[in-house]
This record gives sequence, structure tokens and C-alpha cells, in this order.
Amino acid sequence: MKKTKCLYWALLAVALVFAACNKDGAGSQGEDGGSAIGSVAYEIESIEDFTAEEIVAKIFASGDNLGTGTDVSSVFFNSIAAREQQLQKELGVEDVKLGYRKINYLYSSVDHLGNPVTLSSALYWSRYKVGAEWHDIVPERICLIEHYTITSDAECPTNSYPVEPHLLGNSLVVMPDYLGYGYTADKFHPYLDHNTVAVNSLDALDAAYGICRDHSPVLLGGEWTMCVLGASQGGSNALAVHKYLDTHPALAKEWNFTHSNCAAGAYSPARTFAAYMQWEQLEYPVVIPMVIKTMIESNPDIMWQWSEEDFYSDEYLEIKPQVDAMLAGKKHTTGEVNALFFSQFATAANPALVNIKDIFSAEAQDIESDMMKSLFICFERNDLTKGWTPKHPVKLYHSKGDRVVPFENAQEAVAAIGKNVTLQVVENEGHVSSCTMWMFSLFLAGV
Repeated sequence: MKKTKCLYWALLAVALVFAACNKDGAGSQGEDGGSAIGSVAYEIESIEDFTAEEIVAKIFASGDNLGTGTDVSSVFFNSIAAREQQLQKELGVEDVKLGYRKINYLYSSVDHLGNPVTLSSALYWSRYKVGAEWHDIVPERICLIEHYTITSDAECPTNSYPVEPHLLGNSLVVMPDYLGYGYTADKFHPYLDHNTVAVNSLDALDAAYGICRDHSPVLLGGEWTMCVLGASQGGSNALAVHKYLDTHPALAKEWNFTHSNCAAGAYSPARTFAAYMQWEQLEYPVVIPMVIKTMIESNPDIMWQWSEEDFYSDEYLEIKPQVDAMLAGKKHTTGEVNALFFSQFATAANPALVNIKDIFSAEAQDIESDMMKSLFICFERNDLTKGWTPKHPVKLYHSKGDRVVPFENAQEAVAAIGKNVTLQVVENEGHVSSCTMWMFSLFLAGV
């Protein structure tokens, strides 16, 4: 659920996709997406046009070349130059610059309790510049990208410049911030509340289509398809969107939905949590307060009699105010929040592991307690491996060595919804490295 600099380093070669970028019912509305696509209300906040070189400069703004100590940014610049030469040949003109348009926009959706809410999202598409004049490139597909776990608002798509949109070839890319980030940074993020994120994401997609229709008609030309993809939290969110579409078939048809690509996602929160209890140790402890808070906030009919404090040990309660402040403030990364856990609870054998017993109360450690049984009922509500049969292909990717999102999630998904599901297995990679490998292979092969 964490994306680190090593992820970018392993993705550098994927920049070669630049050279291969060639012209070759909507959202949650209605019982089955009955409204016309592009019907979700939106408001454009900002429109930015960048040359590809400017985007690379932003990605490398830290000046440390992604921690490699070498000028790896040259890989990006060389691939951009190759694509620009290709465009010059296609267009028969000189001075062509590859570029992108990024639009940050607000749109209407609902929160985890079904109340109306305004959320934010980013939209990208490819362009090229001849002299001072910009031109759109008609995309061949729409890609809805679900981002990985963040706790810093600076990392959400509207507040940053993610590398993913620039590695997907000629695609129209929609990247929602999620409830709790961007425009709603003052609200809590319903972590692993899969139905909420599915509805929010499809509403973002619907509004993005309206923006393209209203502000760049060329983007609606030709045949297009739509797919959804993501890794880590984004992997489970992508499958949540897929489930929503396949259980609303008219909506899937309206969007020309083709498939999902999901890597290392927590498709079964119950299976994930059970594995944590069995392992007795955590290497990504930040998820615990995020999950507990979400299940209490999103399921008041089940969890009304318990508070967050009931789940925690006296030792954890001493630092809980600090953890809560870091999560609510949205100014600290997951690495920084995890570091606080490690500073207080690291195991003697490994400074990057904490024991569950040091965090959980005795009642929370008893999986048969009434409190934990209620928690698992909440997990069942968010289980993506039950209650549906995929009508479109699901492409899963997971490592047996993943200790952040247990491999059992993928096994459970294949066993429960096996029709139209394929699984690519990695043997002994960790969570971040396996997500890196997935992105590397996916973007080189195409979505």
C-alpha cells in the first residue's frame, strides 16, 4: 500500500512507452446507471498544459534523481525526444513538442453514509504543441486509475503529478482523489470501504466524460473502451469498481467496459485481517487505525456499541492521539506514520515490525469476541470475493511473499469468483517490489 522511490526507479524503463504512444450509463446515477453518461455535475478548478519535459521536471523536482545517485531522468527525456521525432514525421512539421493536459475538477457524489458530497479528481490526456498552438491527440481508451494508499494530501492526484498517466500510452486518464483527500481533505477517508470508493470513482469518470464532451470534442471521436486498474489499495478499489460495473450490466455496456488489472489488493478485508492475527506481527501498522476507524464510521448499525479505544492496548492509547492527529492532518506520509509505530513498538528482532499484541487490547486479540465478530461482519460487507460473477476479465497479480496485503486475498478471489479471473503469481517479492514489477510489466505490455 506504499509507493516509494524504488517504485519509480524500477519504472524508469517504462518511459519507453512514450515512444509507442500512437494514434492507432454513468457513475452511480440511477438503479443501473440509467442517466446519460456525462450527467454528473462538475466544476473545473484548474487547467494546466505541460510539455512532457516539464512533467518530467516536476517528477524529478526533488533533485535527487529518485535516490539513485545517477541522472536517470535522461531515460525519460530520451524517450520523449523519440516520440516527438515520431510526431514530426507523422505530421510533416518541425518543432513538435509532446505534452499533456491536466484538469483538476470537482464533482458531485455521495459519502460513506449516502449523504451528498463534492469530491475532487484529476483528468489527463495527451497533446502536442506546434509552435505556440496546442492540439489534442484522440485517445484510444479511457483508463480509470485507482491510486495506492496515501496519508498525505500532497500525494493525492490533484495535488501532485503522478507518473502513471504518462506511462499509459495514448489514454484518457481519470484519477480520483478519494473521499478524504483533495477538496475533502478535512474529512476522514473511508479506507477499504469498497462500495463507497466504487461509487465515487464512477462518478468521477462520469464527470470527466462530461468535461471532455464540453471542452474538447475531438476526444470523443472514434471507438474507445474503458478499463480500470490499480495496485495495493488501488488494486482492491479497481476490483470494487469492476464489481459495481458487472453487477450493473447496462452501466458496463454504456462505458464500453473491457477489463480490470488489479495488483496486490485487499479484496477480502476479513482474510487480510485474519492473516495479520495469524502472523502476530505487522510491517505496515498504519492500516490498523485506518481500518478500525472506517469500519466504525461506515457501519454505525453494527459498531454502535464500540469505540476505537476499545480495540487498543493501554500502550497504544498513549500514542493514539498523535497517530490520529497525523492521519487527520493529512500532512504526513504513510512512512512517517509507520515510523511512529516502529519507534514505540518495534520488535527486538526487527526494527520494522510491530507485534499485534502490543497494539490491540485483549478483546481485540480474541477473534471470537463479540467485538471482533462484529468487526468481521463489517469486513464481509466490503468483501469483493463474494456475491457476484465477473462478466469481464479480471487480471490479478500478487506475490506469495507479500506481508502487507496477504497472498490469500488473490487465492480467495480466484476460488470464489474464478470465472473470468486470471492470476499471475510472483514467488517471493515484497509488497512494494511486486507492485513495481506489476506496473513495469503492465505498462510495457499495455493495459
